[in-house]
Amino acid sequence: MDQTYVETLVTKKHNIAAGILKVVCGIAAAVSVLGMAASIFSLAAAVIFGGFAYYFYLEEWVEYEYSYVSRELTVDKIMARSKRKTMENFFLDKMEVGALSGSYHLDHCRGRNCQVKDYSGKNGNKTFEFYYEGNRRIILEADERLMQALHSASPSRIFLN
Repeated sequence: MDQTYVETLVTKKHNIAAGILKVVCGIAAAVSVLGMAASIFSLAAAVIFGGFAYYFYLEEWVEYEYSYVSRELTVDKIMARSKRKTMENFFLDKMEVGALSGSYHLDHCRGRNCQVKDYSGKNGNKTFEFYYEGNRRIILEADERLMQALHSASPSRIFLN
């Protein structure tokens, strides 16, 4: 039984637009609260702008955590360094092929019409991609420890070059 445990944290590039929109929506919500005495529509506007400000607050700082335990890879999204959401679980047995982006091992899968999920930090680092269940392409920014753990569990499907 494979009991390997690897955890990797990848910080996504800071979203400046979300930070600016968070401030703008917060100011609009505050102005709407001040105008509540004049109209009931100001209350609705305050709630809507407050909701948007909270959404942009969560999207300003995003991190992805990859956890590999016993042939299962879990991708979690951490928003605003406080709220965690499990995005997907991937079982190594259902992975078709995986390698570094641009590797010749992925050439036979390039022409497929696949759903693409990008869980990389988009920081310009090397990315690792794999095809899952034949119809999905998953992009990660995996470090050497995670890639080595995946390769050692399934050397015929996961390639390091």
